[in-house]
Amino acid sequence: MLRWLAVGTAFAAIGGEEVLRRSLTGSAGPTAGSTTTSLADTGGDGGPEHGGPEHGPGAPPTSADGAEGDAPAPGQGGRRWSDPAGWGGRLPGPQSAVRITDRVLLDTDAAVGSLLVEPGGSLTFAADRGVTLSSAGNVEVRGTLALAPGGSAVHTLRFPSVDEKRFRGDGMNVVDTDVGLWVTGAGYLRLDGAAKTAWVRAAGELRAGATTVSLAAPPAGWQPGDELAVTPTGPPDEEGFSARYDLAVVRSVSGSTVTLEAPLRYAHPRVAVGGGVTVGAEVLNLTRSVRVEGSAKGRAHVHLTSSRRADVRHAALRWVGPRTDTSESWKGPDGTVPVTAPVLGRYGLHFHMLGDATRGTVVEGVVVRDAGNHAYVPHASHGITFRSCISHDTWEDAYWWDGPLDTRTPQQPSDDIVYESCVASRTVLEPNPRAYRLTGFNLGAGTGGKALDCVAVGVQGANGASGFEWPENSEGVWTFQRCLAHNNLQDGIFVWLNARQHHVVTEFAAYHNGGWGIEHGAYLNDFDYTASVLYGNAGGGVALHALGREKGTVFDGLLIDGAGQSDFAVSTAHHELAGEAVTFSRSRFTGYRRAGLAFRATPDGKPDDVLVLDCEFGGNELWLDPEAGPPKNVLLRRAGRAEVLQVRRAEDGGTAQPQWNASSTPLASFAAQSRPVQLPTLRFKDAAAPTGRVGGGS
Repeated sequence: MLRWLAVGTAFAAIGGEEVLRRSLTGSAGPTAGSTTTSLADTGGDGGPEHGGPEHGPGAPPTSADGAEGDAPAPGQGGRRWSDPAGWGGRLPGPQSAVRITDRVLLDTDAAVGSLLVEPGGSLTFAADRGVTLSSAGNVEVRGTLALAPGGSAVHTLRFPSVDEKRFRGDGMNVVDTDVGLWVTGAGYLRLDGAAKTAWVRAAGELRAGATTVSLAAPPAGWQPGDELAVTPTGPPDEEGFSARYDLAVVRSVSGSTVTLEAPLRYAHPRVAVGGGVTVGAEVLNLTRSVRVEGSAKGRAHVHLTSSRRADVRHAALRWVGPRTDTSESWKGPDGTVPVTAPVLGRYGLHFHMLGDATRGTVVEGVVVRDAGNHAYVPHASHGITFRSCISHDTWEDAYWWDGPLDTRTPQQPSDDIVYESCVASRTVLEPNPRAYRLTGFNLGAGTGGKALDCVAVGVQGANGASGFEWPENSEGVWTFQRCLAHNNLQDGIFVWLNARQHHVVTEFAAYHNGGWGIEHGAYLNDFDYTASVLYGNAGGGVALHALGREKGTVFDGLLIDGAGQSDFAVSTAHHELAGEAVTFSRSRFTGYRRAGLAFRATPDGKPDDVLVLDCEFGGNELWLDPEAGPPKNVLLRRAGRAEVLQVRRAEDGGTAQPQWNASSTPLASFAAQSRPVQLPTLRFKDAAAPTGRVGGGS
């Protein structure tokens, strides 16, 4: 029968969370003594603590005899894992359900059936060497788990034999079949790898066949052997424009020059989008010295419900986010395969319903890659900052938390969430036609949210898919500034919100997207879009579905350049409800093929109410769809002119404007004074925000 034995005294806390953190870095004073723990061999399904059987094959249970091994380095925990005496004479093995109640230093590679770190217990990976802990079952942390390698060492927590078909999904409770890393109770997780620059833009054009990359800034911490992803930048009329990624390995780094092990497969042009913005491809570093991973055949997950703040920095979470087969199938590139669905609650990095307990948490320099489910999920958990994080090659919305149950239920908010200098790269869902409204950043409900200097690139998906989304029934008021969306299969920004709040989007750029730079709906809302650039998007600059709610929506000081990719700079669509006017002001429209603004509302929709004031055009200004009904109000005042024209259908009288398929009548008076065109001047950062380790070092 399975037995857990704990002998002696367990590790004692030293006076609060901060002292605990300092003790793990070696900067705290002496700590309480350590003891041994017991283990039991089972069939590999875990013991009663994990919901597994009480009996199992293998050798009889082994208990500790109280002996200690050699003393570890200061600040690195108690007895050494490699000392058999600490385990009662026999080391744990791949069939062992290990329970730790004292302080243990992992100083050698190890494999277990499962692991439970009890309150007061700690498992610390030895900082001076590379070590890997493999677990066939869950790793649950109620005490402390710390991976913080020094120098060039690599620490890995691996789940090599996950069976995704057994996953059940659940809320707060540990589920034995849902194998992954769980931090529960008052457990403390420290994933604290070597700091490095998360991403840097290329300084110039990258040619196919090149073996060197010149970066816009010297990258800190990049090493030979690091894996890189080079993002696509080509125009949307280029085949595969949203998927032309290069994966490369670093051979050497000298200043801002990176030499690669093999030549680039694709060209990655540097793009002059206007507004002072010329940008190269983002070069993402996907390698970290702390790694938590499943396998290519079975994805694990990280689930945090602890009341103690976690420290997650410079870690790579790979093969996480499990999926399950459904009864449907589709014809994929490798033949007919099941349509899959995400497992509820099992994500890359999941903070689950922690409320204010997470306030002050900083997740820095983390990579989630090759994931089958959402990458970063602060679900009903407030005050978390995600800085210089990367999601690459993940399924479902990359940055997300649980949406509403239905269209009549508001989303549960997460307040004061900050995405700073984060990247959503190659977000997918298969089959792609099912990927309706897939997005890189789902900007959900809550107060105090910020998205600053973020990038969404390579998001796939069907109608309404986008780099950044304001989703239906999930209204949050966000500070949204200096963000960039490019080479997404559909839109740069997608708004589908009947808003009660006023929203501001400023210093945004969207280039080479396959849909619109901004697709703005749903029915009635108030947004201000200011100082932004929309360049070379295949649909056009703005698709306008919604009218204003109270103050009206304003697009002010925009540069919309079709770059020959689109017929129109702006196009209206079906207006479901009548509302306040939408204004385009002090902007420049150029590079389109047919007209600056097209009014395409269908006959059964509410009529257009759009003011076009003090704007410049690089060709024909307007075009009215011949099948549209009469507009409620379409006014045009050209830049530098005082005259305001009322635009009408051609058959409704006035001066004929054949190029518009319309006519016009001068207004006798108009209250708003003429203003000069105000083109944006943007200053995007060419590298991720700097990051550091828990103790402030690199």
